[in-house]
Amino acid sequence: MDPEHNPFFRYARLRLFGAFDSGRRLVGRIAAIHNPLHEREHGEAAGFFGFFECINSNEVAQSLLEAVGSFVRTCGCSCLIGPVNPSTNDESGLLLDNFNERPTFMTNYCHEYYHSLFTYCGFRKAIDTLSYQAETAHIFPGKYERVLNRVLQNPTVSVRRFSRAKASGDIAIIREIYNLSFRGTWGFVPLSEAEAQQFAESFLSFADLDLVWLAYCHNEPVGFILGLPDLNEILARLNGRLYPFGILKFLTQRNRINGMRVVAFGVLPGYRSIGIETLLVNKVRERILTKVYRSGEFSVVMEDNHRVRNLVEGFGFQLRKRYRIYRKEL
Repeated sequence: MDPEHNPFFRYARLRLFGAFDSGRRLVGRIAAIHNPLHEREHGEAAGFFGFFECINSNEVAQSLLEAVGSFVRTCGCSCLIGPVNPSTNDESGLLLDNFNERPTFMTNYCHEYYHSLFTYCGFRKAIDTLSYQAETAHIFPGKYERVLNRVLQNPTVSVRRFSRAKASGDIAIIREIYNLSFRGTWGFVPLSEAEAQQFAESFLSFADLDLVWLAYCHNEPVGFILGLPDLNEILARLNGRLYPFGILKFLTQRNRINGMRVVAFGVLPGYRSIGIETLLVNKVRERILTKVYRSGEFSVVMEDNHRVRNLVEGFGFQLRKRYRIYRKEL
């Protein structure tokens, strides 16, 4: 939230609002977000909201969303989209199902009644995002093995693990592939150099680098996969309290995390028919099979990204959760 430390605020604006009851108790909160990069990418003057939390009250929710609408209209916006926290490169959407399950690292959770609040306030579905899951014992279909064998015999294709010693260069490669491979998808905004660097600095402190791989074709970088251990397994047991003693438990338990999540995955458009995606997924699979991991989550995938959906569903991964991003014309 600090503009001095978050590079997102070098190009975007954020205004925070709180709702209070008659006893001056905070009963709701929200952030209004103006992101000019979205307008530049999509030609649409959209405002955004995020970091929404609210009691089960239509009136409180409406007051918060009206405050956001008023702010983004002053920025020239004609519609309101969210929740995004604070952009589509971060946690986005409201959970639609499986509310009894603990959220994985860097995914959203919300109360089930939130959806009725947004419906009451006139918001409608903009798009859903999907989360897939597979257990360690998952058996991949025969087609997967055939594609994998074919690409392993292709001398022009190679993969290597993310290098901590060359972190800055590898981060730049991942950022470039991410921006090029996702351009044109719903809600995409490019990741800046500073944002990519900040994210990398945060994940390098706990990452299992055997879950982070880069793919090459003719010695040129063309793809990547970024998997992270599910830190929420530990954070939930600590009730979110790292200090003063929680950090010791965190450090001693982080090598016993059972789940992981593929946070980002991209292959350049001209290289999507030779099996590079399968090769990258297989490198993560090999790591899972040799460690304590018992399950893997592949999330989140836009529902209209049929190429990636066909890929992960073809691997036999099971659809586990849906998240919804809402929209309202102003």
